[in-house]
Amino acid sequence: MKIKGTQLIALVMAVLTLASCGGKAESGKDSTKNTDSGKTVSSEGGETSNEEEKPDTEEKPSENEDEKTDKGEKSEKDEKEVIPPSVEFSQASGVYPAGLEISLTAAEEGDIYYTTDGSDPTTSETAVKYENAIAVSDRKNDPNVVSAVAPLLIAGNFNEPNSEKNGFVSTVSAPADSAVDKCTSIRAAVKRADGSFGGIANASYFIGTPEEHIKGLAESCKAAGHDLAVISLSMEYDDLFDSTKGIYVKGDLFDADMEKFLSSKRSRIKDAEQARQMDANYKQRGKEWERRASVSFMEFGTDGAEEKFSQDCGIRIQGNYSRSDLQKGLRLYARKEYGGSNFRYAVFGEDYLNDAGEVMDKFDTLVLRAGGNCAFTAKFNDTYWQSLVHESACDTKHSRPCVVYLNGEYWGLYVLEEDYSNDFFEDVHGVDKSQVVVYKGDAETYKQGYKLDEGKVPDGKPENYYLADLNSFFAMHKDASSDEDYAALCELADPQSVMDYFAIECWINNKWDWPGKNWSMWRTIEKDPDNPYADGRFRFMLYDVEFGGVSGKSDASTNTIREDNYKPKGLLDMGTNNPAVLCFAYMMTNEGFRNEFYDRIQGLSENEFEKTAALAKLQAFEDEYSPLYDQFFERYPDTGSTENAVSGGYASIQCIRDFLEERADNIDRLVKYCEKNLS
Repeated sequence: MKIKGTQLIALVMAVLTLASCGGKAESGKDSTKNTDSGKTVSSEGGETSNEEEKPDTEEKPSENEDEKTDKGEKSEKDEKEVIPPSVEFSQASGVYPAGLEISLTAAEEGDIYYTTDGSDPTTSETAVKYENAIAVSDRKNDPNVVSAVAPLLIAGNFNEPNSEKNGFVSTVSAPADSAVDKCTSIRAAVKRADGSFGGIANASYFIGTPEEHIKGLAESCKAAGHDLAVISLSMEYDDLFDSTKGIYVKGDLFDADMEKFLSSKRSRIKDAEQARQMDANYKQRGKEWERRASVSFMEFGTDGAEEKFSQDCGIRIQGNYSRSDLQKGLRLYARKEYGGSNFRYAVFGEDYLNDAGEVMDKFDTLVLRAGGNCAFTAKFNDTYWQSLVHESACDTKHSRPCVVYLNGEYWGLYVLEEDYSNDFFEDVHGVDKSQVVVYKGDAETYKQGYKLDEGKVPDGKPENYYLADLNSFFAMHKDASSDEDYAALCELADPQSVMDYFAIECWINNKWDWPGKNWSMWRTIEKDPDNPYADGRFRFMLYDVEFGGVSGKSDASTNTIREDNYKPKGLLDMGTNNPAVLCFAYMMTNEGFRNEFYDRIQGLSENEFEKTAALAKLQAFEDEYSPLYDQFFERYPDTGSTENAVSGGYASIQCIRDFLEERADNIDRLVKYCEKNLS
């Protein structure tokens, strides 16, 4: 995130006449690189509600709600916190041309126990005491296990009411055994004489060639200019699919909610959407619904695979509406209680630098995003738009395609991305993470329309405590047309961030969910004069923007400022409780800000979203992702197709292309609308 030059003026001259504010920050914290292992070479909707019609539901914990105080410590402390694996493998995780035998060596006194079904070797009934080398062979003819779970137990989408209208049936089926690629995953630990266990070690082995396992690998890697990320996850089957404690299924909570619905309504199910609206195991949040897993991160190329890190971590379901999807997003948590407080590797490349110019090579959380509303179409819609605006005054996430294996079975194509945790702001901007607060909007879920997503309020204070000054300004001012009032507002919210954020969201026409949902703003509690990002002002982050251009050409002429926000004056309407929208609506009453906003949103057409460059970037995304589509849709039969993902009529790559062809020609309509209503 970069901020433009005039921002510092606003800080110094907050009481003087201002046209706008902006600035650029150069700060950050130290990063520690992961040590690479040797390379193994083979011969191979929901639409947002009107704010005045918010559901009167109990507020749920935020997606990121969690005690993160054990994350992001200094690198020396991290090394001390790591619980080292108690077992060593004779061969590293990777791809091997033929079957092999894996020998295990104890790193401490005791007997080795291991599993090959993903379960925890320290507790599993299937754990085997190691006595002889473990034979690893090609598993392509093995029956599915996790992939054999019935879609009806997992998904709220691809459902339809049964004939009696008192339940659901699935419109899709589980994949055939032959449609699911497989590897061998081993978890092992030393059992000491006193009965306690050492740290868990894990490794994953692919027999054959990389291209036999991942279809389209060569084309994808060639287009990307680097290897493909592959993550192998191993965990207890019941932690995912048990009806009581499984986090990936509808489970007992769905059954109970269904029974309540049928008895209280005394009616029958009317449509498939009801399945998504039911409570379910996969909708639960917080540490209670986090499960332990082993993760192995590998870089896959046509000549082999190289493991970059391997450790135990926590895993949760990620997302909101998409939690009910057949393929679900996952969030991975590095914790010292599992083995390490960070994932240490430059996951998103050596050219991803923080504000201090250091490589971003440690992450306390990582997100495996299924694609949100585009999970069974192009998948990368959200991250494509974000990739075009990394240099804006809004925070953005870096990402890359990733293939995931679960307990040795191909689980699908994901978008691997970083997470907006408090560590993110510390690592990127150099602020003290204990001083970071983040608010996240969701008018469908929360009574007040948003949730404190990072940070804690003082005892006895309301959740909107850190918004008090901003809300007080809105309550005491009818607008910010005077330079004095505008300067006061600029002390509470960074105007360049407000400007860039709303210009980007409106240009791409990120409608439907936004701005009732999917807005987020952060600030530090205390100010640090040595860090321009620790100035106590709110700044914006971009995420979940996959609805940008989602309908193609028909979206290109939309006046997003007028039509979004479900208010008479759209995003200019001050009759809202949405603090994000109010920041924009108030600043737009100031002539100086308004004129700069016009320049900014029109300038996007010639800069970040310049047609030729944006189309070229879109083609690069297509070239990297689309070779991997066929295998994904074989794994999830009847959910979509490569053809539809590339050239279908909704949420496809072609839709974005058609939108880009015409959007720039329609931006003046947004400007004229603002002038008509504000000047």
